[in-house]
Amino acid sequence: MWDDIERKKILIVDDEEKFLAVTKKNLEKSGPYEVRIESRVSEVIPAVKEFKPDLIILDVMMPDRRGSEIAYEIRNTDKIKQIPILFLTATAMKGQKELFGGLVDGLPFTIKPTVSKPVSTADLIKAIESQLPKPTDE
Repeated sequence: MWDDIERKKILIVDDEEKFLAVTKKNLEKSGPYEVRIESRVSEVIPAVKEFKPDLIILDVMMPDRRGSEIAYEIRNTDKIKQIPILFLTATAMKGQKELFGGLVDGLPFTIKPTVSKPVSTADLIKAIESQLPKPTDE
C-alpha cells in the first residue's frame, strides 16, 4: 500500500516490549513509516546513529535512564542532534501536557510535544506528522 511513497524512519524507545511491538505494527500498517524499536537504553545512541531516523519517539520513564537524559545526550551529539524528538509518557494524563511547559525533568528542551499513554494510533500519527518536516513543492 505504501510501496511508492518514501517511508519516514521512526525510532521508538520504550521499556515496554509489548507496547513497542504493537505500536510498530500499527504505524507500519497505517502510514508510510519504517519503524525500528529499541527497549535497551544502552543501545539508543548506536541505534540512532545507525538507523538515522527522521523522528525519535522517546519514553520519559525508563528503568535505567530517564528519557530526558537520553534526549540531552542526543542534543549534544553531532550528526544526530537535529533529529526531532517526541516524548511519550504515561506519567501525564491527557490534558495535562501544559504542566510540562517545554520542560522534561526540569530541563528546558525545544522538544515540546508530549504524547500521553495510552495513545491511539490516529493520535500518535497526528503527533508524528506534526514533527516531521513538511514536503516542499518542487
